[in-house]
Amino acid sequence: MRLFKAILLLMLVVGFVPTLMVGWLSVSHTRELLVRDAQELAQERVKQLQLKAEAFLGEPTDAVLGLARVPGFFTLPLEAQQTHLASVLTQRREVLALTVFGPDRKRLAGLQAFSRHDVSPSSLAGHEERARALLENLDGLRYADVVTGPDGDGPVVTLAFPVGEPVKGYVAADLSLAGLRRMLEQERVGSTGFAYVADRHGHLVAGGGGVAGLGEDVSRRRPVAHLLRQLERQPDTETFHVGNFGEGRDAVVAAYTVLPEAGWAIISEQPVEHAYRQVEAMERRILLGLGAAILVALVLAALFSRNLTRPLKGFTKGALELARGKFGVEVDVPQKNELGELAQTFNYMSKQLLAYDMENRGLYESLEKGYLETIVALANSIDSKDAYTRGHSQRVGDVAVEVGREMNLTERELRQLQYGGILHDIGKIGIVESILCKQTRLTDQEMAIMREHPAIGDAIIGPVSFLGAVRACVRHHHERWDGTGYPDRLQGEDIPLLARIVACADTFDACTSTRPYQKAMPLEKAMEILDNLSGAQLDPQVVLALRRVLAKQGVRLEGHRLPVKLAS
Repeated sequence: MRLFKAILLLMLVVGFVPTLMVGWLSVSHTRELLVRDAQELAQERVKQLQLKAEAFLGEPTDAVLGLARVPGFFTLPLEAQQTHLASVLTQRREVLALTVFGPDRKRLAGLQAFSRHDVSPSSLAGHEERARALLENLDGLRYADVVTGPDGDGPVVTLAFPVGEPVKGYVAADLSLAGLRRMLEQERVGSTGFAYVADRHGHLVAGGGGVAGLGEDVSRRRPVAHLLRQLERQPDTETFHVGNFGEGRDAVVAAYTVLPEAGWAIISEQPVEHAYRQVEAMERRILLGLGAAILVALVLAALFSRNLTRPLKGFTKGALELARGKFGVEVDVPQKNELGELAQTFNYMSKQLLAYDMENRGLYESLEKGYLETIVALANSIDSKDAYTRGHSQRVGDVAVEVGREMNLTERELRQLQYGGILHDIGKIGIVESILCKQTRLTDQEMAIMREHPAIGDAIIGPVSFLGAVRACVRHHHERWDGTGYPDRLQGEDIPLLARIVACADTFDACTSTRPYQKAMPLEKAMEILDNLSGAQLDPQVVLALRRVLAKQGVRLEGHRLPVKLAS
C-alpha cells in the first residue's frame, strides 16, 4: 500500500492534464480577443485612409464643380470665363488642366487653361481625348481611369460633368494625384504593411511599398480579388471588409473600402505574423508560465519518485548481471516497503542460482573431462598400432587449434578443432592391422579399404551428440580443394572449414614426422610441399594461416630454420 500511495501522490502532484487544459483555454480565449483587436485596428486604419483619400480627391473636385455654380457661366464674356478658369487653377494646384465644351460636345475656343505654360502637344491631345471619352452619355460627375501624366505630373485622373439644366455645356479637368500617392507612401501599416488604391478594374492608382507601379494589374492580390467578386455580385452596395487572406507565409490581414464616386478601393495589407505579433507575444507569455508550472510539477514529481527509481535501477542492473551469468549478485534496497521485500526475494533467488551454477559447472567440467579422456584413449588406441604414428592425432589437434586461433575462430570452434584433430583417424579402428601397419606400398584394393576409414569414423561418433560438430572433421579430412578427394568428393568451400583446417594440420604433421616411407622433413621443405598442394589439395587461406602461426613462433621459412613447438 505504501508504494500505491506514493504513485497516487505522484499522479496528483504532477497533474499535467488540468494544467494543460487551463493553459489551452487561456491561450484560445485571449487569442480571439487580440485577433479581433488587430482586425479592428486594420478597419479603423482603412477608414482614416478613406477620409484622407476623399479629401485629396474631393477638394480639387469641388473647386472645379464651382464653375457650374457661377451664374450664367456660358453667357459671360470670354474674358470673364477665362478669369474663372484661371481662378480655379490658382486656388487648387492639383488641377492641371481645364477645358469647356459646348452642348454639342465641341471644345469652345479660348476656354482651355493649364497650370503650366509649356504644355506639350501630347499632353494636350491626351487631355482632350480622355475628356471627350467621358462626355458620351454624361449625366453627372464622372471620373476616367487614372493615367501617368506625360509631363512628370505623376498619376492623373480626368473628370467631367454637365453644366445647366437643360445642359448648356460641359467642363472637364485633369487632377494630379501626386499628393494621394505621397500620402500612401508615407502611411505606415505596422513595420512591414502598406496601403494602396486600386480602380474598379483592379489596376493600381497609387500605393506604398510592396505593390507594382501605376496602372499595373493587382487584381490577383487576394484582398483585391475578393473585392472585385463582391462588386460583381452587388455592384451598388457599400462595400467594406476586414479579415485574413491567404495561407502560410503569404497570409495577410487586410481591410478595404470603396470610394463610391470614383469607384476606387482603398486597401490596407499587413503580414499576419506582424499583425498578430501581440497574439504571439501573449502566447509566449502564457506558454512560459505554463512551462514554469510544469517544471515545478516535474521537480516535485522527481522528489517523490526518487525513492522509487533508485531501487528499480538496482533491480535492472542486477537482472542484467544475472542475464550475463554473474550469479550471486545482490541489490541494496533499505526501504521497508514492497520494494524492500522484493529486493530480499531477488537476493535469495540470486544466491540459489549461484549455488546451482557452481554445481552445474562442476558436473559439466567432470563430464567434459571424461569425454576428453575417452577421446584421447581412443586416439591412443589407434596410434599404438603403429609406432611411427604414435602421438600423431594429438599433434594434429594441437596444430589445428593454433591455425584456427590465427583465423579468429571462437573458443567453441577451437575446442571442436581439438577434438576433431584427435579423432580424425578414429575410423582406422575398423581397418585390419595387416593393411593399417603394412610397411610397403598398399595395393589398389588395399588403398580402397584404407579410404573407408573416414566413413567408418563418422559412423562410430555419429551416435554421440556431444561430438556432432566433430563429425565433419572425421568424415571430410581427406577431401581435396579441387574436388578429387574422398569419400564425398566435396570441392572448395563446400568442404566444412574445420575439416579443411584438420586436413592441413594432418598433411603438415605427415611431412614433419618420420614414417616408414620417409624421414621427417625440415619445416622449410614441409611448407614448400604445402604451398604446392595449396589450391589443389589444401585451402590456400588455411595454408597462409599456418605460415603466420610459424612466423609468430619464430620460424623463418627462408634461410635458417629455428626450433618450433606447436601445441595448444
